[in-house]
Amino acid sequence: MELLRSASRLICFWVGLSGTLVLHAQHTTWSAGTSLGYALPHRSEMLAIVTGHSRGFAFRLGNRDSAGWRENWSQHGPVWQGVQMAWLDGGSVELGEFASVMWMVELPIRSRWNLELGTGMGWCSAPYDPVERPLSIAIGTRWNAGIHLGTSVQLVQRQEGWIALGAGLTHFSNGALALPNLGVNNLHLRISAGRTTEHIAKNRNAAVAAQPVKGWLWAIAGRAGARDINLPGGTLHPTVSAGAYAQRITKDSHSWTLALDLAQNNSLQQFSSTQLSAAERLQLATLVGINLHFGRAHLMLLQGWVWTRADQALGRRHLQAILAYEINPNWAIEWGLRSFRLRADYPFIGIRYRIGHQIG
Repeated sequence: MELLRSASRLICFWVGLSGTLVLHAQHTTWSAGTSLGYALPHRSEMLAIVTGHSRGFAFRLGNRDSAGWRENWSQHGPVWQGVQMAWLDGGSVELGEFASVMWMVELPIRSRWNLELGTGMGWCSAPYDPVERPLSIAIGTRWNAGIHLGTSVQLVQRQEGWIALGAGLTHFSNGALALPNLGVNNLHLRISAGRTTEHIAKNRNAAVAAQPVKGWLWAIAGRAGARDINLPGGTLHPTVSAGAYAQRITKDSHSWTLALDLAQNNSLQQFSSTQLSAAERLQLATLVGINLHFGRAHLMLLQGWVWTRADQALGRRHLQAILAYEINPNWAIEWGLRSFRLRADYPFIGIRYRIGHQIG
């Protein structure tokens, strides 16, 4: 019961947050949809526990607008932003059920065709337990990060409502904070219906992040994280890292990014027969990619290469995803994940500081 109360408090918090989102636009939208899909057996160990189809239900509350940062993404129509509250049955007792809340955006690709991006938190009913659930090897914790990538097409479009058909991939995992962490990747089809209503409050222009100025931007970041390796329930190995970014802003919607990353990965000691010094646990990496701008929120997707003390099991090449939120023009909070071979190496949280900006 205490776990259910915790999930309820999280949902209430995000429902309250969704209220602040809709107050900044004159048109509020809500939609409800149902989905049918399949948890992808992306690892051989998953084959035994993926035994049925997944089923889900989702409710979305937000607004469509073309003002502020959304103007940069509105070439084919207004951008939707809001909160999704969802329930998912994974399709087997071992996978369990997930209750999740995510921040979502729908970016128009064509007049009726949208790209969906979302991130948030999910609560799992069947995490691994060596006594009660020894076969639930997909997820090792109750609380997990959630990521959504999808697309939708409005089959019926009216002034006050619509019916849409969509497809998507929703991922839940804990970022290797607790093993096992195979993760759940739910591939699904969804049908939904929505309605647009007039908001009784006047449109308010609350504090909005300044539009990016074209040119070069430099920033530094400090981060801390952790990693669980080997057997479930093992020791969490702390990680600390520092990053430096050079961003070339050519469009208001995105910037191209070069980065250096220096991390002290204490989990490397587990793969060495001799005691490693602090210097021998340092990993220097270079990264390149793109930073997507959504007002105060930014999503950075980078391809990286580790040049010193690479993990023998995971190799050098990795992906790094960082979600940042600007506190003010100079400071931002970061949440990120470094992933090797599509397996989570470690998650981290940090703070970023902008040190310079060259216009032109």
